[in-house]
Amino acid sequence: MPNPISQFAKFVVGSRVAQCLFLVHFILVVYAIHLLPPANPDYWGSGGGCHGVPLADRVLFYCESTGLLGVIATLDIVAIALFGFCATLLFWLPSVGFHALSWIVAAVLLIVTSFQWLLVGACVERLLRRFVRTADV
Repeated sequence: MPNPISQFAKFVVGSRVAQCLFLVHFILVVYAIHLLPPANPDYWGSGGGCHGVPLADRVLFYCESTGLLGVIATLDIVAIALFGFCATLLFWLPSVGFHALSWIVAAVLLIVTSFQWLLVGACVERLLRRFVRTADV
């Protein structure tokens, strides 16, 4: 009997639609984060009544994000909520500097949100294949 984890990995990573969504998401996120101004490492916690999230030496304020970053943050809300829940459970980690924290958060958040799009793409491809099969019959 095949390993269920390897079957799931093959299902998610083996999809062309999933790979395409992953690549597009990755490029758009890196581009949108790159457009944010560099943060002040001494003061980044809140701005305009909104809590900031450190990302790659920048700070993202979700309530103030507009344009491309606002659309990406809205589409990634499930993965961001999951990441936020898990991050609150890690309060016991030793304190690190702003630079290290921002890059750790950026890497983990990019992995979690990109996996979300791999999963969405794989499910969409499976539904399309099923729909095409039933239309041919």
